[in-house]
Formats: sequence, C-alpha cells, structure tokens
Amino acid sequence: MAASGLVIAPPTALVLGIVGVVGVALLAWAWWGPPAGDAVAPRRAAVVAAVVTAAPQRVAPEPPPRQAPAPRVMPAAPSAVSLNDLLAAPESQLRTSLHAALAARAQGGRLYARALARRCADLAGLQMAAQPDVNDARHQRAATRQAALAAGCGQFANAEWLGFVNVAADEPGGDPLLAVQQSDLDDAALLQAVFARPDALLLDELGERLLRRRIGGEAVLYFDGQRFDSETDAALAQAALRLLPCQFGLACDERDPEVWLACLRGDGCAGSRAEQQPAAAQALAARLAAALRGRELGRFLPPS
Repeated sequence: MAASGLVIAPPTALVLGIVGVVGVALLAWAWWGPPAGDAVAPRRAAVVAAVVTAAPQRVAPEPPPRQAPAPRVMPAAPSAVSLNDLLAAPESQLRTSLHAALAARAQGGRLYARALARRCADLAGLQMAAQPDVNDARHQRAATRQAALAAGCGQFANAEWLGFVNVAADEPGGDPLLAVQQSDLDDAALLQAVFARPDALLLDELGERLLRRRIGGEAVLYFDGQRFDSETDAALAQAALRLLPCQFGLACDERDPEVWLACLRGDGCAGSRAEQQPAAAQALAARLAAALRGRELGRFLPPS
C-alpha cells in the first residue's frame, strides 16, 4: 500500500511539542487573564511569580571584609628640606631656617623650630667667661658665631622667638617628633617609636629617657645588662647619650651651640662634642647606635 502523506512524529517529540504549546498558552492566559470578573484571576500573579522566581538571578558578590589599617607609630614621609641641615645653617639666617622648619611640620619641623628658637634663649642667658683666651682660634670662631646668632635673633621680637620656644597644648598642626618627645609612652612603646625613626634631634631631646628604667622600684640608667648606678657610671651614660645624636647626623662640631657656647662660658674650647667626652663614652655611644639601628629592644629593657 502506498505510503500516506501524513508524517507521524515520534512520541517524545510529540509530547514535548504539546507541553510547549500548553506552556505558552498558560503563560499567555496568566498574563492577559480570563474575562473580567473571572474568579481565578489571582492565579495569574502566581504563575508570573513562579516564572520570575525560576529565572536565574544575578547576585552581587559580597565585598571582602574591611581590615583596620596597621597602626603607624611615626610617619616617616620625606621632607623637601633636610631638617638636620637647618640646625647647621648659618646663625645669621635664623629666621629663614626657622620658617623652613615650620613649613615641614608634618615631618617633625615644629620640634626643629623650637630648637632653633631656643638658641636665642641660650644666647640671652649666656654668662661669658671672666678671663677668656681671646688669642685662641676656637674662641675667636665661637665669638664670631655669637655675633652671627645675635644678628639672627635680632630678626625676631623677643616675644616672637619665645612663642616658638613655648609650644601651646592646643597649637594646630601635628608634629610626629614633638608628639613622641612630649608623650608619656611606656618604655617599650617609646623605644619602638624611636626605632621607627631614630631622628637625631629627637634623640638629643629624649636624652636619659632612652635608658631610664624602673628596677626594683628604683629609677636607674640601664643598657645591655648594665646598671649605671654610681656617679661615675651615670656620668658615663649621660656623656654617651650626648654623643648618640651625632651618630645619626646631628652637627656636633663647632657649628653645634653646645660646643661653642661652652667655649664662651669658659668650659673649654673643643672642636666637637666627641672631643669633650672620654673614649669610653664614645664607645658606649657607638653601641647604643648599633642597638637602635638593629631595633634590639632587649638590650634596653631589663629582664622581667
């Protein structure tokens, strides 16, 4: 018998086709709904909701948890000017140097400005030697620096340089070095701050605080397992602390007011702080500098 023109679809394809047609009809019926007043209208919302729910949803990834920034003991941002160089600048340029320091307040310039202004206070209180050796070349150079500093301080009214010496508690503008110098940090925290930035002037300002410890209820100078208890030992530690800033760039030669003012007072005319101190103090200062650079906290703190 001749084949009929009617093609019978496979059962699976036929079923899928019927389901597809019925699905489209149901969606269309759910969207446009039956005539008004049909009691099954709420089904439309249910069907639409089911279709929407079945659709894949784009879920925004959760942001990673925020981490608190690591604490910074001291900012060490580079400065446009070398603060150490300002301390070694000509005394006659004091006003320029002081305002350059103030412009670098965020790097520690306020501490440097105070140190520069204090030179005017030191000069005002200078007690000259009764019988100076005016033929000594070092004394002559010291006298020249005295005249230059007098000219530099003359660029300020007394009240003006006094204002730079005295730092008000509410003075605007933060200075990281001044904050450490004026802080009441405990021994370990103070040393960690110094390790982060062993600034020469800060070391000069801190002085004995770097080594003063409470041991057995008593305040003593301590370093590397040694207590500097006796008068002789304490004098040695203090001399080493005066030399320590020189290891970090402080001008400790004849440009240093501590050196040339001592000459004018009659306390001896030396060419540097090192010349004013014994060899043992110089050796101890070198050990202190190495421990600071190596951040060797244990050498500064007694065993607990």
